[in-house]
Amino acid sequence: MFKKAVLPFAAACSLLALAGCATHAQINVPALERVHSSAFENKAFGYEILYSQPRPGVFSGGDQLPLVPLDKAELSVASAVTLKKLPEYIYDQLPADVKKADPKNADYVLHVELVAHDKKGPAYADYQTGKTTAMKLISLGLASANYEIIADFDAKYTLLSHGRVVAEKSYVVKDSVDHQRGDFENFNSLNDYTGQMLEKHLIITLNDFFKSSSISQ
Repeated sequence: MFKKAVLPFAAACSLLALAGCATHAQINVPALERVHSSAFENKAFGYEILYSQPRPGVFSGGDQLPLVPLDKAELSVASAVTLKKLPEYIYDQLPADVKKADPKNADYVLHVELVAHDKKGPAYADYQTGKTTAMKLISLGLASANYEIIADFDAKYTLLSHGRVVAEKSYVVKDSVDHQRGDFENFNSLNDYTGQMLEKHLIITLNDFFKSSSISQ
């Protein structure tokens, strides 16, 4: 009789563990030192951001929209949240010892072209329907929701000095990591991970760009 009681108890414990065992995405945002260059020291830096993504909306054809200034871009709810800190991410990667300035009065202007390939933005959470359904069935509905946190975008950086192109480089970014959201977690918690994914790749690409730009000076 004791053995019969143990089995249901063990099964219940396993289900409870499965319900509370959401494995969150591990996104390693690198801590890279900002580029130091005598060519950029004490110079005034400005930046311009152009952005493009597929047309948002459930019933839209998903046609790629033209590059436009970020504040004029047609965004989905998801991409608007992810892109909210984009200017901050870019500013944080400008070379060390520079001064922020309006592009019209700057010694250097960083021209950013960002092209996202999904209407949810350059980095987004993709719900894994099949995987989640299977796990819910196994766990009697207690399993976490499964996602992929994805980065899928192209970035082109052009550094200009008084209208002259100093450096130009393009990057293709594709990355993904598994993520689980527990039933008691706020849906908006996904935004933290998509933001980290975007920040990670802006740090990597902009750091590389300014390193190569400083060498070409």
